[in-house]
Amino acid sequence: MKNKILYSIFIFAQFGCIEEIPVENIAYSEKLVVNELFSNNEPFSIQISNSKNAYKEPNPIVLDSTQVSVTLFEDNKPVKLIYDAFANIYYSQVKPVTGKSYQLFVLSKFNKYTSVSAIGNLPEKLKSKNSSFIEDGGIDMQGNTSDLLKLTFLDDANSKDHYKLNFFYYSELIDKFTAFDFELNGILASVTTIKSRDGGFLFSDETFNGQQQTVTAVPPFGLVKGNTTYKYLIQIQRISEDYWKYSSTLEQYRGGLSGGGGGGGGVFNGAVVVYTNVLNGLGIFAGANVEGDTLK
Repeated sequence: MKNKILYSIFIFAQFGCIEEIPVENIAYSEKLVVNELFSNNEPFSIQISNSKNAYKEPNPIVLDSTQVSVTLFEDNKPVKLIYDAFANIYYSQVKPVTGKSYQLFVLSKFNKYTSVSAIGNLPEKLKSKNSSFIEDGGIDMQGNTSDLLKLTFLDDANSKDHYKLNFFYYSELIDKFTAFDFELNGILASVTTIKSRDGGFLFSDETFNGQQQTVTAVPPFGLVKGNTTYKYLIQIQRISEDYWKYSSTLEQYRGGLSGGGGGGGGVFNGAVVVYTNVLNGLGIFAGANVEGDTLK
């Protein structure tokens, strides 16, 4: 950062904006904020906002095409971006690809902000993965017989890997896959695992590099009783190191509990600086390779 900040708290508003809280009486310069966690499933959807000194300024705002210009490259070749004024995003019509390097440049018009840049990539797909469920094969946290969901995957021994895992049930009433609570086991019960706000779990292969892992989940009895279509979705994401650092520090800031039951960072447990890979700015530009199995 241009000015010395002794501590910072990043507050993510509806559009991924950031308020930065520096020590009072120190001059503060607004920064551009990049908000893009991309995956193999969807085209790029990039949002740009600004940061604010939360002591003195109004809330951050999303910046439109009259204020900034956004350029994206895939292996040094330009990717066409279209600005959606209604959603306030810059989107592409192509999806990210594994093995490519993506470079993002955001130029401030009228020289109000320092221009920023970031580099991101999409991790490789898992080489071996299997999802299944056994009807009435487990016991839920209330002691009732319920379904047993299982995910088995093989970690890559040649790399340091990071993951995000979600178990969902399908509600036909609201037409949506939703997370559920279950008794944690295996790697999800580790004190280093972090539970995310959407009910998922963030973890790395630090303790099982190159090994096969099996994780099970038993949802509360009756969640999918009577379903005529889908029952469950098991989703695992192999996330980049930047994605991991950003997501884990964000959840620590929010005070999320670890999988093993330990406390998260929280504003009252000491300052947590949310990780950024944006040069001269804030926010994130990083990728995840998402794989999901829908179970009927």
